[in-house]
Amino acid sequence: MSTGRDKPKLRKVERLNLQRGDEALLVLRDPTGLSDQVAFPQEASVVLDALDGQRTVPQIRQSLAMRGILEIELAELEALVRDLEVAGYLDDAAFRARWEAIHREFLTNPTRRPRWAGLLYPDDPAALAELLAATLPDPSARFTDTDAALGVLLPHQPLPSPDAPADAAVRAAASLADEVLRGLPRARDIDLVVILGTDYHPGLQPFVVTDKRYATPRGELPSDPALVRALDRRLPWIRREEIRHREAMSLELAAAVLQHLYDGTCPPVLPVLCGPGAVELDEGGPVEAFLATMEHVLEDRRVLWWVTAELGHEGPAFGRPALTKDRVAALMARDRAVLAALADGRPEQLGRCCKDVPGLDPPSGTAALLTAARLFPVGYGADLVAYAAGRPVGADEGWIGLGGARFTRPVDDGDDDDDDFRPSRPRVA
Repeated sequence: MSTGRDKPKLRKVERLNLQRGDEALLVLRDPTGLSDQVAFPQEASVVLDALDGQRTVPQIRQSLAMRGILEIELAELEALVRDLEVAGYLDDAAFRARWEAIHREFLTNPTRRPRWAGLLYPDDPAALAELLAATLPDPSARFTDTDAALGVLLPHQPLPSPDAPADAAVRAAASLADEVLRGLPRARDIDLVVILGTDYHPGLQPFVVTDKRYATPRGELPSDPALVRALDRRLPWIRREEIRHREAMSLELAAAVLQHLYDGTCPPVLPVLCGPGAVELDEGGPVEAFLATMEHVLEDRRVLWWVTAELGHEGPAFGRPALTKDRVAALMARDRAVLAALADGRPEQLGRCCKDVPGLDPPSGTAALLTAARLFPVGYGADLVAYAAGRPVGADEGWIGLGGARFTRPVDDGDDDDDDFRPSRPRVA
C-alpha cells in the first residue's frame, strides 16, 4: 500500500462523465481492460489531475488548498488514493504486479476464456442456447451446398435479453444477423474461418493473432496452431501483443454465434484483431506484409471470412458533439457510401469514404472493413442486406451505424485464363 512518502501517479486511462439522477460522476475506464471501471464524484477530477508522480499525498492536499481549488481532509484524500491503487489505476508496483500476473495467466492458458459472458450475453450455457435460438432460429436451415459463399459482415452489439427491453442498436443488430446468416457453407465445405474483428484497445501493431481456442459458455472453437506458427515465422510481430485478445469483445461475440450455428462442428478459426494501425497501407510496411503473408498461407484453403465491424459511432455517448439533424444526415450518407465502396470491392474509395468526411470521425470498424476489402479476392460479389442505426446502451444520446452483408466468391468462367476472376457487379439491396 502507498505511504505518505509515495508520489502517486495516475495511469493513462479514459475519463467519462456520467449523470445518475442528481449525482454527477466521473468514471475511470482502463482501455487495456486490466482494471475494472470505477466511479468518483466529479469533484475528484482536480485530485486526479494532481496525481502526476511529482508530489506526495500531503503535498497534493496542500497545493490544492493553497491555490483555492479544493479543501479536502488528508484522510479523505488518502482513502481516494488507496481506492485508485487497489483498483489498479496508479502507475506503481502494485499495478505492475497485477499486469504481470494477468499477462502470465493469459499467455500460459491454451484457451481464451470469455470476458463478456454475463455482461453482454448469458454466461449460463442453457440460457445462452435459448437466447441464440430465439435470435437465430433453425441453424440447420441456414446452410447451402453451393460454394458461392465467401463471407459475412455483421455488427457486434450485445445479444438482446428477453428479461429487459433492448436498445435500438441491439434490436437492429439482432435483426441484421438473422437476415445475413443464411446461405452459409457447411462445415465440411470450408477449411478455416477467419474472423476479422474490430479492436477498440490501444496497441502498437496493426494486427494481432492468437492460437488460443476461443471459449464460449457452450464450448470452445478449434484453433489452427500450425497456421499461426506459419504467420509468426513470417511476421515476428504478429503475436507480440497477444494480450489484446483478452478484451476482444467483437471476436468473443462472433465466437458465440459460430458455436451456435455449427454446434460443435465448426472448422478451425483464425481470430485476427484489426487495430487502428491497420488503416494506413504504407509501401513495405507491416500492413502490406500482413496482406501478402495472408494471401500466401491461405492460398489453398477454403476460407469463410467473418467480418465483425460497425460504422459511425457519434454523439455524447461516445464523447462527441450532440446529434443535429444535419449531422445525422451526413452520418447516414457517409455510412452508406462506405458500404457501397465495400460492396464494389474498391479499398481505395472505401478508405476515402471512411476518413475524408469533415466533422465526422471514421467508422469504428474502419480497420476491419479495409482489411476485408484488401484480402477478399478480386471480383467478389456482395449483397448488402441492410443498413440500420440505433442508439447505444446507456442514458447518453448516441448513434451507431450498423451494416449487414453477404459476400460471394468471384465468378469462374471455367477456363484457365487470367480473366477467370473477373469483377462481378455486386447486388445492392
